Amino acid sequence: MLARVKTFFRRHLSRRQINFLHKLEAMYWSARFGFPARSMVVFGITGTKGKTTASHFLTSILEEAGYTVGMATTVDFQIGDEIRTNQANKSVLHPKYLQSLLKEMKEARCNVVVLEVTSHAIDQNRIWGIPIRFAGFTNLGHDHLDYHGTMEIYRDTKKKLFMGRHLRAMAANADDVVGKQFLEQSPAPRKVGFSTEGIEDVPGTTDMVYADKISANSTSATFTLINEEESERVQLQLPGRFNVENALLAASLALNLNLKLSTIAAGLQRLERVAGRLESIETKKGFTILIDYAHTPDSLEKLYSTLRPDVRGRMIGVLGCTGDRDKTKRPIMGALAARFCDLVYITDEEPYSEDPSAIIEEVARGVPRGRSLFKPSRDQLIKRQERPIFKKEEAADGEGVWWWKVPERRDAIERAIKQCRLDDVVLLTGMGAQEYKIVGTEKVPWSDRDVVMEILKAEKLVA
Repeated sequence: MLARVKTFFRRHLSRRQINFLHKLEAMYWSARFGFPARSMVVFGITGTKGKTTASHFLTSILEEAGYTVGMATTVDFQIGDEIRTNQANKSVLHPKYLQSLLKEMKEARCNVVVLEVTSHAIDQNRIWGIPIRFAGFTNLGHDHLDYHGTMEIYRDTKKKLFMGRHLRAMAANADDVVGKQFLEQSPAPRKVGFSTEGIEDVPGTTDMVYADKISANSTSATFTLINEEESERVQLQLPGRFNVENALLAASLALNLNLKLSTIAAGLQRLERVAGRLESIETKKGFTILIDYAHTPDSLEKLYSTLRPDVRGRMIGVLGCTGDRDKTKRPIMGALAARFCDLVYITDEEPYSEDPSAIIEEVARGVPRGRSLFKPSRDQLIKRQERPIFKKEEAADGEGVWWWKVPERRDAIERAIKQCRLDDVVLLTGMGAQEYKIVGTEKVPWSDRDVVMEILKAEKLVA
């Protein structure tokens, strides 16, 4: 019934009219639950990628500083010491459930809240009634064009978070073109820019935070955290340069609470993992399986390029694309997999109302183009002479040789695992820590991690 009502509204009302109805809903539920966010200090983090990890970094810092923290992300919810899995398949809940969650946080005596904020939530007024005091921006990349239409509209929707009247301070990535724009245009009294590239004199900034002497690999990252007054060496338990950027955003926001840099560094270092974000599973056979939520061209390229130099065996990619979403990125995803991975399995992900086989074909269309850029490193070839090298003439017809279309995701994962040898790495991307997928209008139980563990147990490969 509810689905039919939504379909009716979409057919007969404009986006603006529908969003006004969303606002009325948010106003009602905010009032119904007594505007719980007003009694807590709220941080909001937005951007195309890195929101969830940055939120976890910030939460870890705040806990290190002694705060009782509430958090809501794509992956999980936290109310003080209690952690719950987010099973809603939404980064930002419907106002009814979001306001209820905030009330629970208030009753648990949380004094700060960290919210992951999406462009959909901003556009649909889901965060109405939540006074966000501190806002952070990670980056802007190719995503959600099925909803927003253009990158300009997508950017301007994100920008609204940094124009709020309740805003005391904001932080943004000064290495990102859009981040610079937000720093210059936001009316916030304090504006902190952060950079891994040593950028100085960013217009509009009141403060800058830097990462220097960065060393990042597939298992960890170290850097020197610097602000205008002091510096601290930080050793992250999460891998990659992109996580240094996420850590910098968290640090930049935490500085608004006048925390010492040593406290911030300790908080960053204590975060061990984020479910579905480069989650590692080791095996008895000496190969590794990594599960990650990367589902945009930018995030996939950063993931592959970060890991590639440290993979001593073969890098095996298993990926697909979500249905009823931006179709233009699908061949790009296939091209990236072919460019960086030795072996590629294109498979089902979360089709929604689309034909899964049609999505697979669209992703696969980019594979030959990407393969022309495939370059195994010389060092890796010396270490492992068995690494397959493909001739250029094989790039267009390599299906069944180095890449495959596999309709069932479980089959693709199993085939990838059974192909593994010592030092190989399987990169399973797109779904992260999700516990179900949408097929048509049905929720089908699904967990990449559970499937991997089932296969490893059957093959007696659990480490």
